[in-house]
Amino acid sequence: MYGNSLVPGRTLKGELAVPTDTFFRLPESKRETLLRCAKQEFARVPYPDASINRIIHSAGIPRGSFYMYFEDKSDLFLYLMDQFVDAFIETVCQLLEEENGDLFLAFQGLFDRLWVRCSNSCREGHAAEVITILRRNAGMPHTMAMGQSYGRRFLSQILPRLDRSILALEGDEELENGLRILLSVTLPLLCEGVLAEDSGPIRARYLSYLTILKRGMLR
Repeated sequence: MYGNSLVPGRTLKGELAVPTDTFFRLPESKRETLLRCAKQEFARVPYPDASINRIIHSAGIPRGSFYMYFEDKSDLFLYLMDQFVDAFIETVCQLLEEENGDLFLAFQGLFDRLWVRCSNSCREGHAAEVITILRRNAGMPHTMAMGQSYGRRFLSQILPRLDRSILALEGDEELENGLRILLSVTLPLLCEGVLAEDSGPIRARYLSYLTILKRGMLR
């Protein structure tokens, strides 16, 4: 469904999507309004169907002004996803600190930590919108949906906090590949679980996956 043509003129090289200085010079209220309207639009329809015209109309800004802030629609989308990635990495780092670097204990707590943040009043707020955007774009290439540099940023901040002595992984390459496998299991189920009315079955499936990864598959 999606391909690299989704981002005209861009290649997924791992760089951050950064708005222009003009955007950051806007009053905070105007920046928040634009980002809020963008999240609502990307949560409403899949990325290819999202409309800059609807975003700027809702935000009350001229079309010309938008292009003084962002290069294009993909720039805006990736900036929103980069913000989510930063919050996700921060949560994982906090859990690793609490669990003394135990990777699996940290990820066991991750599902519950994020579900609580998205429940009740937060269910209709920022966190819920971001999860809805990810679910709406389930067929999008992973690097696009999660922000272009999340893998590198995740590894650079997580690796120093791990207690590697408890892991049967040889060298940095094995460790990094193990973390990528763990992320590929974690992210889809987090997106599915945090907005579910009953997250119990999804949580149980996630914990089962973690157990299999922790134990391995060979006798």
